[in-house]
Amino acid sequence: MIGTLLRRSLQAAALAAAALGPLPALAADPLASNNGLYPGPGEWQGPYRSLNYDYPETAENKWFAVAPRAPLTIESAADYVAKAKVFLEPSMRAMIEAPDNWDAAANNWYGMIWQGDGQKGPNGVTDPESGQEAILGAFSGQVITKETFSDFGLTTDMQNHTVIYYDAVSATMLNKLWADPFKPNRGAVSFPEGGMVVKAAGVTPTPDQWPVVDGSSIWNVYRPTVDQLTGPDYNPYTNAKPVVVPLRVLQFDIIVKDTIASPQTGWVFITYVYDKNAPGSTTWDKLVPLGAMWGNDPAFARNPNGTDPNGGPLQETWINPAAPAYATSSLGWGGRLSGPIDVAERHNVVLSDGTRLETLHASSCLSCHGTAQFPFVSNLYPSPNKTFPREGSLFPMYPPGSEMWSRWFQNRPGSLPQNDNTGAFALDYDMLVMFALSAFDAAAGNDEFVQEHVDVH
Repeated sequence: MIGTLLRRSLQAAALAAAALGPLPALAADPLASNNGLYPGPGEWQGPYRSLNYDYPETAENKWFAVAPRAPLTIESAADYVAKAKVFLEPSMRAMIEAPDNWDAAANNWYGMIWQGDGQKGPNGVTDPESGQEAILGAFSGQVITKETFSDFGLTTDMQNHTVIYYDAVSATMLNKLWADPFKPNRGAVSFPEGGMVVKAAGVTPTPDQWPVVDGSSIWNVYRPTVDQLTGPDYNPYTNAKPVVVPLRVLQFDIIVKDTIASPQTGWVFITYVYDKNAPGSTTWDKLVPLGAMWGNDPAFARNPNGTDPNGGPLQETWINPAAPAYATSSLGWGGRLSGPIDVAERHNVVLSDGTRLETLHASSCLSCHGTAQFPFVSNLYPSPNKTFPREGSLFPMYPPGSEMWSRWFQNRPGSLPQNDNTGAFALDYDMLVMFALSAFDAAAGNDEFVQEHVDVH
């Protein structure tokens, strides 16, 4: 298993370093669970979550024994979504509701190597927003401006922090990708059938600042506050001070490799959101379906609105009609699935034809994840620029419905990259694999393949 291989590779690297002296490359630790920044004893007395990198060689696919085995439709999606949550409840409920007592390895969930260490700036100072933080091993997302949810009571800008885990079936692929953590096998990135990836997110507002989160479970992360991040003089390497930041759980995603349910893309994306008015007494109970997505509805991708010009519904996204209004307000382009933390709604957009838009719903789960490839050459949004700004800053994009825009809203199997240039590897819709490969390349000195830190999920 990879645990043994990693130890051997690390031992070999250590022996080489001892023989040759300090090496400029591979300075980062592929097995780091966090960026090395810890709160003082007066700030935090709780545990620190360690990640599980002991990827298995084989694993049993138990999901297909209970999953509906037919192509998804907007009529059948609700049943699939309900069964997926029930299936994961034994291993995931405590992660949502009792994070300090939940252990990834004990519940057969796995993290991604090469994602712990933070980016280093002048004099080796770590950017406290990069890498995984120490308490939960969480990633930090973008700051979302209060205007996005002002109609639903949000009175302050907010940030999300997420944890991402792979089940044992998916981890068998990671075992192949990282068989040698210093020589990734990019061609091995193809998830086995039935593999699952989960992403759960908490947000920074208190119930007083956003009544939507009232009663939700509290997580803690060690990060700079939103006020620091939005200050005019913010510099992550000189004046950022991480503190213990309390979060409220807001969103839970399940991503399933299932080519029966999703014959064209091979993936089903499912999002649940917190609804304080839902039945039940706990946060897990009150995580209700927002919807599911298994295709980009490319038949409507040349319509500027992204919808059926004849007025019919999307055919590859199902949205729960009982989902809370705050979550349905932040859906993706044309009503495609996108969760409230996923920043499908962008502000201050300029289109390549010169049009200025105050607001544009510009993305979706699959259109974003479909850009996952090596090397990384496409924006996560339909944009002519590879990089993208923080929310609210001027963002160039293609005109919705244009030929260039529609390239983000096609249905492709995960074996085909969006940009089929020479030497490209498709990464099967997995963004974290893409970022991990970039982190490896940064450590190895392969600067031409390094992607800047991306505050988005």
